[in-house]
Amino acid sequence: MRQAALVLFDDIALKMPNRTRLFEIPEKRLAREIGAMALGRRPTPEQRTMEFLGESYDVWNDAHGDPDRFIKLRLSLLELLFREAEAMLRECAPKNDVASWWALLQKRTSPPKNAVEDALQATIGGIAELNDRFKEAGLPFEYHNGLIQRIDDEITTNEIERPFWALVSDPKYSNVDSDIKEALDRRDSGKPDAAFHALKAVESVLKILCDDLGRTRGTERGAADFVDNLVSLKLGRYIETWEADALKSLFRDIRNPLGHGSGNAQPLALSSEQTTWVVESAMSWIKSLLRRKP
Repeated sequence: MRQAALVLFDDIALKMPNRTRLFEIPEKRLAREIGAMALGRRPTPEQRTMEFLGESYDVWNDAHGDPDRFIKLRLSLLELLFREAEAMLRECAPKNDVASWWALLQKRTSPPKNAVEDALQATIGGIAELNDRFKEAGLPFEYHNGLIQRIDDEITTNEIERPFWALVSDPKYSNVDSDIKEALDRRDSGKPDAAFHALKAVESVLKILCDDLGRTRGTERGAADFVDNLVSLKLGRYIETWEADALKSLFRDIRNPLGHGSGNAQPLALSSEQTTWVVESAMSWIKSLLRRKP
């Protein structure tokens, strides 16, 4: 926690155009969640935030609660701080697209970086260092697009999750991004409906693709109709028939039972393993569908 705090304090905050905001907004958000006015008694949000992250757990301090809560609160604060840094940079990016801005900046040889571009470089580097610190400490976490998530399978992380977050960083996929984050949060905390939110993200991608490709008719009644638009032979198949069948089965057999009342039937209940499979499958489908865009 202290190493991550120093990445923020020494590397990122020094470059930020509004250093006060970087610490003030995350502190307010976490304090509100835990029912406090502030995270400490120091005079500024930055000092309170840094003290909170650097604090050692004390079993005799009632305010610390149990070790699990103590660590989770500090991970939440880290997540909020890095998310705020990205939000500040997004406001400065052309069309709010940080990924494209960073890609162009990496290729540019002149003129020298301005102050905001230096802040972008520091933040990108800080996120990479945060993830390296997690790995070196043996902690199963990675930060992507405003979210610290558990890493349980290195292959899935490398082949699906990291490419996925890069693809949905475009502002046009903001609904996809938020639904997958909700799905991951619900999966990791054992809350219901993780699979439902993951498949909402897939449906959003289907709609965006149909719009971008000029295939939206305006008469679609559900996800299956958007799948039909993409598999249409007349329009030139964007996906193959077997892919369309597989996508439709996800909505027919999982999303629809989760999203509609069960009546007298037994409601669909997914195990944690099945939920993880649905979430990871949703991310894999989204990655596959977006990567083939012309």
